[in-house]
Amino acid sequence: MSSARSPRTRARDLDRTEVCGRLDTAYADGQLDSDEHCSRTAAASAAKTLGELRDLVDDLQLEKPMPDLRERAPQRPARSRSRVVVAVAALVLLGAGFGIGRLTAPSPSPVGPDGTPVVAGGAPAAPIVVGPTALHTPAGLRTLIDGVRTELGTTLVADLTVYPDYASIDVPAPGAPARAQSYHYKGGFDGPGNAGHRDPDDPLVDLAAIDVDKILGLLAGAGQSLNVENPTVHYLIVRDTGTGPEVAIYATNNDTGQSGYLEAKPDGTIIGVHAYERR
Repeated sequence: MSSARSPRTRARDLDRTEVCGRLDTAYADGQLDSDEHCSRTAAASAAKTLGELRDLVDDLQLEKPMPDLRERAPQRPARSRSRVVVAVAALVLLGAGFGIGRLTAPSPSPVGPDGTPVVAGGAPAAPIVVGPTALHTPAGLRTLIDGVRTELGTTLVADLTVYPDYASIDVPAPGAPARAQSYHYKGGFDGPGNAGHRDPDDPLVDLAAIDVDKILGLLAGAGQSLNVENPTVHYLIVRDTGTGPEVAIYATNNDTGQSGYLEAKPDGTIIGVHAYERR
């Protein structure tokens, strides 16, 4: 994040992703428990300003401090403000596309002038990243799992968090099981990064055991199942906290404060429902 910006400056996807990565690191080194990590990550993904993002990590010990944000009076001409409104409206419309109907309509991969698939930045994509990147669709999630298998040589992971258009993966470091490595996926893999210490005896989860269609069916109906009206954030976490592999599916409406999650086995069998309790 630029140090010349103010707490009221609108956040970019890059800013949200950066803060989510720092939250992942804080979770891995024990600063956050599982519930704190999940709630803060959901808030970071829906944050509208740099100030909101800064508040989510302000109490954490960070290897690299966050840049200062300077207060300043907003002085934007009316024409610039209208452009911001149009841009935000476009993002809202884009987010609305991730619904039940998208389960069978994955987004095509971008291609270059010569027809070669490309990833962010215009670089030619490696074969493992050719395919959908809408990760809450069957094709997109299967492409991610296949990519993990090809990139890492295994489908065993310590933790996988999947948002509609990006994912984070934690795995033991090769030859050093007490260390964790993190990867970021958004059509291609970025990493590995240092995710901190881990207990080498902590169980791993096999992504190949996930019944993609059943898990995404639960995700599509999570808002209704969890009493969360019009969720603004959906995501799932694949992990094993010591009671066996599970997929935790979250639905949150950051405008109303409604939030809930359900837990299922990789085959889609529901083992726990934590719905929002209306007052």
